[in-house]
Amino acid sequence: MGIKIVKLKSMIPYPFTTGPAFDFPQIHPYYFSNFGYWEKDFDYPTAAKKMAILTGDAAGLNQDSKLLEIGSGLGGSVFVWAKDFCVPEILAVNLEGEQSKFAKDLIAKEKLESVIWQEGDWKIISDLKDSTFTHIICLDCIYHFQDKSSFYKEVKRLLKPNGKFVFTDLTFPRSIGRFSLYYKFLEFLTSVALVPKENQNTNNQTLQTLDEIGFKIIRTAEWGEFVYPGFAEFTKSQAKSLQIFANTILHFYHFGFLNYQFYVVEKSEYSL
Repeated sequence: MGIKIVKLKSMIPYPFTTGPAFDFPQIHPYYFSNFGYWEKDFDYPTAAKKMAILTGDAAGLNQDSKLLEIGSGLGGSVFVWAKDFCVPEILAVNLEGEQSKFAKDLIAKEKLESVIWQEGDWKIISDLKDSTFTHIICLDCIYHFQDKSSFYKEVKRLLKPNGKFVFTDLTFPRSIGRFSLYYKFLEFLTSVALVPKENQNTNNQTLQTLDEIGFKIIRTAEWGEFVYPGFAEFTKSQAKSLQIFANTILHFYHFGFLNYQFYVVEKSEYSL
């Protein structure tokens, strides 16, 4: 598709490594590093895939879809789109690094010919033609993106009329005073998790931005109760550092400072 590769600095933090492929229980070839969508008695592979399945269902993926996924991580999601939803054309964009190498090797080994994998940050999609995709998905990654407003505009440009954009995001429902201990702790937590300060928005702020850009809001739902408690419980079997991280974000969720939001929006039939 003529995408120019943008060289990036290597990403060291755990979510950008192949650590989850080996530390978390996984079911080949569905390797994930997302938080998971947890229901009763779910294990990690079930919860992680459930998050992808719910996303694909909401998007309405099928054999007629042409899909762009940004932030494909270890590659587990592209197997969901290709095998569970029969999507015949998938462009996956992910940061250069060990996760992309792992995913590309997996895709080649499994001969998943419906997937093209491109390395770079989200800005490489600016080389793609207008109105190319029926669906664009960002699963558990958009909160890392710099300049999300410009990203939303690119998504709208790339979608066909009536095309759907489905994504999950962190939301920050309550403001915290700058001199509060919670403020300092959240500031540290988001810096470690690589969440830019400008991305610490409420759900209403995100909806307003999407509306101003010209998206039609189809659906939004709070997923915090299905994400943070289950993930925290799962990490009891993981490294102490991950347990501390998971319990900290669970604490912020219980106190109303953090949530996890699911969005389905659409490009109008007559939108430019």
